[in-house]
Amino acid sequence: MAKIQLSSMAPQSALFASVFQSGAVKPPKHRQQFGRSAQRAIPEIKHELHDELEILLGIGDDSWVYGVEEESEKGYPFRSGFDSSPPMREVRRPSPEDHAAQRAKYADVGIWRNIGRWQQQIGSESFKKLLAAVFNDLMTEFVTWSYAGCYQADLDLHLAYWVEHVFSPLVMQVLAVADMMVPSFPPPDHQRVAGAEVSRWHEIAMTRLGALRVDELFEIVVDWDATSQGIDDLKHFTTNPATRSYLTTNFANTLQTRLLHPGASTIEILQIYISIIRAFRKLDPKGVLLDRVARKVRRYLRERDDTVKVIVSGLLSDAVDENDEPRESDPHVLTELAIELSAHGAQDSTVDDGEFDWNNMEWVPDPVDAAPDYMKSKNMDVIGSLISLFESKDVFVKELQVALAERLLKNKADFNQEISVVEHLKARFGDAALQGCEVMLRDVLDSRKVDNVIRRDQGMQEGNGAAPAEGGQLHAKILSRLFWPSLPEQSFTVPAVILEQQHKYEKGFEALKQSRKLTWLNAMGQVEVELELTDRVFHDEVSPFQASVIDAFQGEEGSSTRSVADLASALNMSPTLVRSACIFWASKRILAETAKDVFSVLERLPDGDTAMAADPSRPDAAAAAAAEAAAAQAAIEAEEAERKQKMAVYHQFVVSMLTNQGAMPLPRIAMMLGIVVPGGFPFGNEELKEFLGGMVKEGILELGHGGAYKVAS
Repeated sequence: MAKIQLSSMAPQSALFASVFQSGAVKPPKHRQQFGRSAQRAIPEIKHELHDELEILLGIGDDSWVYGVEEESEKGYPFRSGFDSSPPMREVRRPSPEDHAAQRAKYADVGIWRNIGRWQQQIGSESFKKLLAAVFNDLMTEFVTWSYAGCYQADLDLHLAYWVEHVFSPLVMQVLAVADMMVPSFPPPDHQRVAGAEVSRWHEIAMTRLGALRVDELFEIVVDWDATSQGIDDLKHFTTNPATRSYLTTNFANTLQTRLLHPGASTIEILQIYISIIRAFRKLDPKGVLLDRVARKVRRYLRERDDTVKVIVSGLLSDAVDENDEPRESDPHVLTELAIELSAHGAQDSTVDDGEFDWNNMEWVPDPVDAAPDYMKSKNMDVIGSLISLFESKDVFVKELQVALAERLLKNKADFNQEISVVEHLKARFGDAALQGCEVMLRDVLDSRKVDNVIRRDQGMQEGNGAAPAEGGQLHAKILSRLFWPSLPEQSFTVPAVILEQQHKYEKGFEALKQSRKLTWLNAMGQVEVELELTDRVFHDEVSPFQASVIDAFQGEEGSSTRSVADLASALNMSPTLVRSACIFWASKRILAETAKDVFSVLERLPDGDTAMAADPSRPDAAAAAAAEAAAAQAAIEAEEAERKQKMAVYHQFVVSMLTNQGAMPLPRIAMMLGIVVPGGFPFGNEELKEFLGGMVKEGILELGHGGAYKVAS
């Protein structure tokens, strides 16, 4: 076996010998050995090389000029600093005189004498590797120094000029000196670097600029109106799946860190999201990049309780004032949504169906990096993107009805803004979805006609009787109960003069609309009051409960000093609401709290209160804040009372359901309530569990095995 193995190896040895000839590779005649001292010299050489080349490339020097530093008929000379350089349309193309002047500048520096010495220290190959690393760093350094924070047109032309006439020739000159191994400066050969080399370096430079813009993308989006030009620089960067993935991943992580956290308000997040939509639609009209970065933002916005409210408030906001001038931006209202809605018609909300347009010669397929569940919607505008946050449009429509009701009940000259919003949204949701909103608008507009007829027939117009002169003029808005959202009702007794006018108004309405009856919502609306005090007259528009409280301080039964308990008893009003009204009047310097929950009319202002004497309607800041807090607390109590009232109705539903169908677990009870309760059951399982637990404690229900509830026997 051994002999056979040796004989079989012989042909293989011959084969390897024929391919790798022993004389093919010869060692160099002068082998150079570089020890530890040469390795220690590399950082110092790199530092010196970097500093000298940085000066030659004009990095960090706004006054650096290429070629002749004087203006000529052909234009201005090029400057390395983008901000200090003239517009590129005014920069002249370099002439032979410019090239000669630049060569003269280069010839005066000492780097050319040091190249040979550096190569002898570390070797030619090591020096070239070091040179490549230094130029690589300098290109990034130049892009960052010259373009960071600069978002202007023709920036790419400035970078192309620098690469072609500054960077590329200098690289070739340094390499030429290194190859010649002589301490001299050779004349540059511009034709040598005018082709593929320049193109490759320009592509690298544009990639560095794109990476810079990716790092700055959040700042670009936040200040979109001033920085939108920065997106154009990214278009040259996002040309392949790798760079597109880098951009979306980096930006999504930045959003998670800097935006999607509890410290950012919903309005701020929505404002930035709107800028993201605009920026990425410009960057990628197909919408693939937007689809990637927006998923986390959309998911986070869905989890915020006030997202729908903020969007609806922004749509209904007044974008212009009485003089049709743009209003100043309000940090608490997303007014740009109203501008966006009015500026874009219904055609912008439709989904692009270009996939089925066989005659579209500009059609291109989706990018290869599109997600499997990517949905084409490149023509969907900002409003459409925000509305599509919610899976069901019912959530949006219900909030729209609540906000619309609040605005329609105000004393406004017209409701053109509300009508415009509803008409625009009808094109997006359809007529059926916004039928309730249309009925609400029609109620308010028709109420003006009905109000005029009733007041004329009942002699309630100004000058037709004593009632308007003594108690003011009563105007009413007649609402269709079934089409309006549930309005919070805080019951109390209105002043007698208003009550008398209400009875009179009811008679006129019943005569005009037979078989119908009015139910007054006294907490809704506004009251225009005028208070005559000893040293001033106060005139303002307040809430009905605030007007009722201040009215209790005058008249035969009134007193200039009243306690909260007395007012609550006399007006059948909750003490919290009474105190809220008293604090409000105290903020207006009409009342003063003389003791705990005791208020007196402030007939005369203190002598030192000159500011209030000059402007009686000016509120005290601290008292106004206290009044606002008290009003909010009263509203919370009213909502809680309404909730308990509704729970009493659900109480009967639960008892009847369990009596007829037997024991049920919690999920089944919630499902059944959602079916049988008119308008749907508005509470979740946790609230229902707490409610059923209360019924168990009261002995009405029993909790059996398996978590099933049944009626107590």
